[in-house]
Amino acid sequence: MHVQNWDDYRFVAVLARTGSLAETSRILGVDRSTVQRRVKALESRLGYNLFLRNGSHYEALAEAQPILAAARTLESAINPARAPATSETLGGNLSITTTDSIYMSGVSEMIDAFQALHPSLRLHLAVTTRRLALDRLESDVAIRPSDSPPDHFIGRRICDLSFGVFASQTYLQKNRGLRREDHDWLTVSDEMSNSPPGRWIAAHVPKDRHVLRADTFIAIAESCRLGRGVALLPKSYAVRVPELVSLDHLMDGPHSTGLWLLTHPDLRNNPRVRAFLDFMGRQLARKKKHFAG
Repeated sequence: MHVQNWDDYRFVAVLARTGSLAETSRILGVDRSTVQRRVKALESRLGYNLFLRNGSHYEALAEAQPILAAARTLESAINPARAPATSETLGGNLSITTTDSIYMSGVSEMIDAFQALHPSLRLHLAVTTRRLALDRLESDVAIRPSDSPPDHFIGRRICDLSFGVFASQTYLQKNRGLRREDHDWLTVSDEMSNSPPGRWIAAHVPKDRHVLRADTFIAIAESCRLGRGVALLPKSYAVRVPELVSLDHLMDGPHSTGLWLLTHPDLRNNPRVRAFLDFMGRQLARKKKHFAG
């Protein structure tokens, strides 16, 4: 295999790591067409494809592995601090925070897949709805819903996180056809009152119809499953509870917030954090439709 220069390796290596033309162009400081042109030119010289293209996502094929291995060697020699971590070298501790409903909406499987790739890495999970405190280094990375995360975090909005109204068949057998304001509602506690779903409830549901309040959506969904009332829930989690039925006609229109992947600025180039952000960014982007409902 003959590769003309380091840039040939670099374009392929970064695209393999991100899976995205847009993200690769941002990292390398060029436009998307340049990335696409350089990769296609190398593929043409080699006589075979290096990537499987699935919509906007690029998945590195086995044929790309020799180039990726050479890229890691060269990048390590040129600048060891920027060398991408591999499953053989990535170790130590990584702390991650997310909410219970996000964790149970498919993120648990993604985190498990990441740890399988890096068996020497020790993960610490904080599954909580508490306010983010990455500034105090309580967690290295956050996967959290938010309209606008605090300014001192960096990261990106992966996709929409949609909410819908749900109830169980047991509840509906006794309460079918009621208006929104006549239902029994299972709502968020004071700690979550300023969240997007908390504000929706405050604007659309009379307080005297709040029959249960809880500080996690898992608890709210469980009470909903048992037939205690209707609830506004993340669709990505609610669809995993077979007893729940969608009642989106009780909403005036779609309701969503953003799903963010965040870290502290001082940690953005940490090898463990960078590897996790790259991996989870790709995995979450593939599941956009699931989270957006």
